[in-house]
Amino acid sequence: MLSPIPLIRRFLRGLGLFSISRGALWAACLLTGWGGLAGLAGLTGCSGGAGSDLEVLPIQNYLEKPGDFLGNRYVLRAQINEQLKWEKGLGRVLAVVAEGHDARLPVFVPETVGGNLHVGQRYEFQVIIEQGGLIYVDALRKY
Repeated sequence: MLSPIPLIRRFLRGLGLFSISRGALWAACLLTGWGGLAGLAGLTGCSGGAGSDLEVLPIQNYLEKPGDFLGNRYVLRAQINEQLKWEKGLGRVLAVVAEGHDARLPVFVPETVGGNLHVGQRYEFQVIIEQGGLIYVDALRKY
């Protein structure tokens, strides 16, 4: 299995927003492998569907202190701004712009979750905030 560590580390360091420890990156690697199973376990529904009780990611607060959101699940409605990196068998790092905001956010979409994703498309992402502030996509739905 390919390791997402170099991919995630280069991207997040390039942004200058987060410092990621080796342990945090390994945690993200482990979760990457479980992303597909999580979707199969019923995490594929996003906000707006029946029974969904996820809050919308508070963008400004997240940008100021991403560590305060570790382990929390949210809905993120955003448009893909740029594909920053793709690695076969692993997934991709996208820059997205959330509805009502100008800031670009980094999101990691495992290969098991994302299909054909294109710049300009809008999605409702079900996300969890992982170690180091990584926004990890569990499920997505185009709108």
